[in-house]
This record gives sequence, C-alpha cells and structure tokens, in this order.
Amino acid sequence: MINLANTQIDMLRKTIVFLSLVILNASCESSSTGLKIKGGTDLEDGSTIYHIVADQNNQPKTLDTISVNNGSFELETNIAEPNIHFLQIVGIQGTFPFIAEKGTVDIQVYKDSLGLSLATGTVSNDDFMRYKSETKIYIQSLNGIGNDLQQAMILKDTLLAEDLQDQYQDVRNQIQDYELKFIKDSPNSLISILILERFISNKAISLDEAKSIFDSLNKEIKNTKSGRTIQKQLEEPPKAEVGEVAPSFEGPDPYGGKFVLQSGLGKVTIIDFWASWCRPCRFENPNLVQLYKRNKERGLSIIGVSLDKEKSNWIRAIEDDGLVWDHVSNLKFWNDPIAKLYKVSAIPATFILDEKGVIVARDLRGIALYNKVEELLDKI
Repeated sequence: MINLANTQIDMLRKTIVFLSLVILNASCESSSTGLKIKGGTDLEDGSTIYHIVADQNNQPKTLDTISVNNGSFELETNIAEPNIHFLQIVGIQGTFPFIAEKGTVDIQVYKDSLGLSLATGTVSNDDFMRYKSETKIYIQSLNGIGNDLQQAMILKDTLLAEDLQDQYQDVRNQIQDYELKFIKDSPNSLISILILERFISNKAISLDEAKSIFDSLNKEIKNTKSGRTIQKQLEEPPKAEVGEVAPSFEGPDPYGGKFVLQSGLGKVTIIDFWASWCRPCRFENPNLVQLYKRNKERGLSIIGVSLDKEKSNWIRAIEDDGLVWDHVSNLKFWNDPIAKLYKVSAIPATFILDEKGVIVARDLRGIALYNKVEELLDKI
C-alpha cells in the first residue's frame, strides 16, 4: 500500500527540478566583460522590457529598462560575471531566462508564447536552448504521469499508482542519463556546472563520480561560483551521517586482496563494525546471518569492518560465526582508518545504505534492523 504525501503529489505535477536553473546563480572572478543583446519581437512598439537578475535573496533586481522600437530592442552593458539573467515584459506574466556572458546574445521574444522565446549566439545560451529542446519530451512525459498518478490516488487504485510511480522513476533515470551525457559533451558550458551542482545537492551521484565529472570540465567553468562551491564540497571530508552518501573506503580483505566499498554495495547494504573480541558483536552475529540468508537473493549486502588486531582471530571469528559476506580490516584496533572515517567510537555499530549508497539509518540491531532492511527492499 503506498501513501504519498500531498507535497510529493505536488512535486509530481511540476516539471522536474532540473529546469529550475533559473533560480540558480553562477559567477566567475574576472574583470567586467561586454554583453550585447540584439532582440527581435512581435511586441508593439513602445513596449517596455525589464532586464533583471535574482539578488542574493533570490528576489528580482532590475538592471536596465529597454523599449521596443520597430520590432527590435538592443542593450549593451558590462557584466562582472557570467550569470542567469531574465527579461520581463510589462503586461505579460512570466520571465524569459538567458545566460548573460561575454559576447552577443540574439534573443527572439514572442509575446503570446514567452516559453518558446529563444536566446542564441553564445556557447552557454546555445547549450541552454538545446537542453530545453531535448528535455521537452521528458517533461511532457513526467507531467502526464504525474496527472495520471494524482487520479489513481484519488480513486485509491493502488496497483495503478505503484505502476505509475515506477514509470515516473524510469523517466527520471532517463533524464539523469541524458544530463550526464550533456555534461560530457559540453565541458565549456555554464549549464553543465549548474547541472553538476544540482546532482551533488540532491545526492543523485556519488562524490567520487562528481569529482571525475568536475575534473573533466573547462578551467574557466570550474572557476565560476558554482564551480568553487563544488570544489569546496569535494575537498570537505565526507560525512558518515544519515542522509549523506556513505564515505568511500578500501582496505585489506581476509585473503590478502583489497576490498573497495563500491564493489560490495547491494540494493540495501549494511556496514557492520565489529571485532572478534567484542562479545555484544558476537551475540548479534547470528541475527545478521539469518537476515542475510533471508534477503541475500533480494539484493542485501553486508560488509564487515573489523577492529581486530590479530588477523588469525579475525579470520577464525568469521569462520566460526558463518559470516559469509565481504570483510575488511586494517587490523589497527580503534585506530582503524575506516572506523575513524565513520567516527565509530563503540561497537557493534551499523550503517544501513540504500541502493544509491546513501545512509538511511544507523546503529540498528535485532528486529529493528530486520524491519528496516525489509522496508527498504520492499520499496525496490
């Protein structure tokens, strides 16, 4: 039985967050550069157009006032930094976003279809128009599914609602695949850094993947405000907190090899900090064994991180307790770097990860751990 909150239903009815680029700011540290706007329009002569930008509080700030003359309008100004700016037409609801950057931006404004207006002529504006055009089909699909889902909820048709939720997620996955390719193909575009910033904010990708993508971008793009924000986030020590992506780690396995976290992730993953000398850990191990047997085929993974000092004791405990899952240990007792990374000061300690590697709960045992794992697997 699904039970979507009203706020979730509202989200499904809206276009996806990625088209909300218009509320994001991006800037670069550089001297003022020249922006020229050459506009054409079907607006009446004398119509007033405001050139505006969002201030630090995301409120509109008027920079210039432009008048239409013979179906055209022009503006030349200096901008201290690349940014998303807007045109607002007096008497017409809504705004038209474009990228204010060095060069000449050709804008075509349609009074009856502001959403179909165009801004071209510079790299980021050309990319922005391409992005909007190529994602239009996804937006239409999401809106259609969202409307159908709302009706299914009203009719209390649970099976249809669940199917529509799956369809909705499939489209979101297609969008993310498209956006990842867009960034790869457009390393010189401001749009790419904005998409990446949102990916990180929404925890849509791991920080390792974000770093790889960030490193592939043009130096100038990485020096924008969004780029500097991302750089700072990537340099911060990862946090092992609920709601955060589990910090990546690697270390020796029991057989002389190297274990890497990413290789052991499942649809649901338990990171279990324990040791052969820890009696509460050993008492809890039978519960983990039964939980693993019951849910292994459904996608449950367990990763044991041992705070042992002696390898022989570690391996013997694994064998004696029947812990047939991945294991890792640096054999450094409380100085184990993985334990320090996760700020573990007492064991047993558990971290429960969803299929994206995000920590959704911690320090659950017994029936509480069992119920949480079942809950997560039932949602997949």
